[in-house]
Amino acid sequence: MKPKKTDPMKSFLKKYPFLAEAERIYRLVDEAVGTPEPIQLPERAVTKTLTEKLPILQQETYKSRMVRAVSLMQEDVFTRIAEAEVPPLMQESAREYLAVLKKLRKAAKEEFIIAVLRQDKAAFAALCEQHALNEGFIRSTIWRMVAALVPAELKEPDGWNPDRDRPRFRENYCPVCGRRPVLAELRKYREGRTRDLICGGCGTRWLYARVGCVYCGNTNLEKMHTLEPTDSDLMRLDICDVCDSYIKTYRGPANGSDADAIYRQDWASVHLDLLAEEKGLHKKGNPILE
Repeated sequence: MKPKKTDPMKSFLKKYPFLAEAERIYRLVDEAVGTPEPIQLPERAVTKTLTEKLPILQQETYKSRMVRAVSLMQEDVFTRIAEAEVPPLMQESAREYLAVLKKLRKAAKEEFIIAVLRQDKAAFAALCEQHALNEGFIRSTIWRMVAALVPAELKEPDGWNPDRDRPRFRENYCPVCGRRPVLAELRKYREGRTRDLICGGCGTRWLYARVGCVYCGNTNLEKMHTLEPTDSDLMRLDICDVCDSYIKTYRGPANGSDADAIYRQDWASVHLDLLAEEKGLHKKGNPILE
């Protein structure tokens, strides 16, 4: 008789019941975004990223391609969010954005998406202020659409660095969209571990140096330390004393299971963010808090 297969998410929420509402909201937004056909990002775009260190979606051709794709789907996505059982503030924010979009011409609608992809904080903030919109919610939802439109194979770390001893891309920003990471993951490799970073925007994972601050580049171990929560041996905070930032690091088995995927989601360790906030540390890479 085969052993009964357990649901990793149910097991996770049983361990962390206070995250059930965060999971529910995240799942509802995922359902609103759906599974659109990914845009085409050919090998030549990857080659340019590897040779020039220019992220794919910062290349004008592919940035424009992504802008068009998001523009075509965003009204449907925000309509579904407005009708979903999400918190009232999210429903109202979605309705307000929809009302603005209906009054704008195509080029003006795309300005929101362009500002997000360029990571032009000032321009996006100005647009949201001009139309009295919820900046963090709109930006993070646009990134959810971007993530759904990036081909899955480009999000895998081994695609960017098939030989971990000879990395082709090992920068502290995402090779696909250029954002800073929001999480890190330690993966077993030979007799030790390597470190992958996880993009807070499009969800891409890529190899980075095992030691050092992923934000300011500090490599002085005397100016870095870790904080390990008592309730889990799977996650920790890697803290830089130079820039007072931290990155949540998953150090589980990383064996490709569904359980690994849960810990790669920023919402799944929000309690560690609260712990870091109490200590005056700065969170980076999250599109809501950007």
